[in-house]
Amino acid sequence: MEKGRVCVTGAGGYVASWVVKLFLSEGYIVHGTVRDPEPSVTGTQNVLKACSAARVKRVVVVSSIATVMMNPNWPQDRVMDENCWSDMEYCKKIENVFGWYCLAKTAAEREALEYGEKSELEVVTVCPAWIIGPLLQPNMNYSSMIFTDLLKGYSY
Repeated sequence: MEKGRVCVTGAGGYVASWVVKLFLSEGYIVHGTVRDPEPSVTGTQNVLKACSAARVKRVVVVSSIATVMMNPNWPQDRVMDENCWSDMEYCKKIENVFGWYCLAKTAAEREALEYGEKSELEVVTVCPAWIIGPLLQPNMNYSSMIFTDLLKGYSY
């Protein structure tokens, strides 16, 4: 018996692939989306607009610690919380995949929260720090790639 339908965006990612597996095991019909190499903000806007049109009540955005940790001006003795954002100009200056990743995640999360404030859609975010474990997808996710790079002696 069908329990309902859910949409999981970024279904090819680590967290989302496990969410999809859980929903399927519980009898839900799952519609998954995967990322196109188009920009993160545009994709976020498209999903949020589609959710609004479908009268979805709440969207949970699995973001990243990358949205808060890249702020060199944040006081060292202050806990990073919802008031701390990665400095997007600082992220641009890094000029490597990590800097661009932090920039894209920060811009997308800001867009999602701003959209939620302007609409009736409740938007909440989760910013995991490190995601590792058994992979369901055939390629390695970014967090696991960083971890293996660190074990190989690379620094970020």
